[in-house]
Amino acid sequence: MTDISDDDIRIRAYALWEADGCPEGSHEAHWQQALKELTEEAEANAAPQKAAKTSKLSVVKNDAEVEPATKKRNKIA
Repeated sequence: MTDISDDDIRIRAYALWEADGCPEGSHEAHWQQALKELTEEAEANAAPQKAAKTSKLSVVKNDAEVEPATKKRNKIA
């Protein structure tokens, strides 16, 4: 169960009511819609995130130092 306060629901319901044109007698519907939205958002945020997809390729760690390749110069005749 998520902890959603009455104040959170009230604020969301008021925003929904305003967005709906401030209709009279629809307070219960807006309250229920606000509760539903907040509950869904809280559950989505609480759900564990899927682990990042890992490659099937192996990673080889090579600690040996590598000398930079020397640049060959072409002779101009």
